[in-house]
Amino acid sequence: MNEATLTRTLAGVPIILLLLVFFALPLSMVLVLAFRPFDAQAIVGANWTLGNFRRFLLDSSYLLTLWRTVWISLTITVLTTVFGYPIAWHLNGLKSRSARLWLTLIVLLPLMTSLVVSSFAWVFILGNNGVVSHALQWLKLVDRPTGFLNTTTGVIIVSTYSYISFSILAIFATLQTINQGFARAAAVHGASPFQTFVRVILPLSIPGIVSGALIVFALSMAGFVVPFLIGGGRVSVIPLLIFQFTLQLFDWPGAAALGVILFVLTLGLTWAISTAAQRLTPWER
Repeated sequence: MNEATLTRTLAGVPIILLLLVFFALPLSMVLVLAFRPFDAQAIVGANWTLGNFRRFLLDSSYLLTLWRTVWISLTITVLTTVFGYPIAWHLNGLKSRSARLWLTLIVLLPLMTSLVVSSFAWVFILGNNGVVSHALQWLKLVDRPTGFLNTTTGVIIVSTYSYISFSILAIFATLQTINQGFARAAAVHGASPFQTFVRVILPLSIPGIVSGALIVFALSMAGFVVPFLIGGGRVSVIPLLIFQFTLQLFDWPGAAALGVILFVLTLGLTWAISTAAQRLTPWER
């Protein structure tokens, strides 16, 4: 082993140890716990069982919660992509450095603010006496105070705001790498600006769209703060069930099983999205 190879190997040791201690080890402990029975006195039984998975995967109410978690996460992912792409496009087209700097700071604002703090701020915005309710009454769309707290709609709105920065930054990074000569070549051959965007720019930006979507989807699937504070515990999703099984029911094996199910489902769906994206972008292989 030469000196350069040894240096690279030693440089990778800290990150390997970090992953082992803070990812692989806790995940292994959760996986083992998921196959233990629940004991009312000891919390964790001594035997091995598949009962934790059976009671969640064979119960229609838990399956409904699982589907609701996936549906909400997919909706948030689509909304962050749809609203994030125009912002990323505008950010990429800015010529002024100061304008780009200020818009970038605005884009990063949700990431610079604590999710708990921003969620409490949204409580006042989406409440029955909040800004949204007054705006709807002023527009004559409703005739009485109407809020979005404790609703799936409220959870989706706040989650979209909280995670849209990841989508914008991922798409913007990809737009930055696209050679503008492609757009000029399309224009020379008679393509309109719309045709150039749809047939040249949009396909080339798919990797950024997918990267942002995967990040947002994973965060949404595991999101707890927004469903808890905005949903008020009434929008049942898997992370809330894990919280209830852990701290209210003290059923740690059940919570571990739910965590494993959530992890496997998220991993499987992200793999499916990635595979579909690779088929849509054969030039990236």
